[in-house]
Amino acid sequence: MRIFKPKPRYKINYHAVSKHLGVNLRGNETFDELLKIEQQVKEYNERKARIAEENANIQRVDAQVKG
Repeated sequence: MRIFKPKPRYKINYHAVSKHLGVNLRGNETFDELLKIEQQVKEYNERKARIAEENANIQRVDAQVKG
């Protein structure tokens, strides 16, 4: 008796996903790996925005103290 692996229902367009996420992909990531990468990219962008906001606040406070 042979056991067949189920074929994936949909093919992933890695080029479009790579463009959407803004990172380079190997091209053999599973859907679960892509979800993890998406979460990591989202956290990175949120962290970057928070740091930029904090730096803007620091500059604003420095300008108020000096002025």
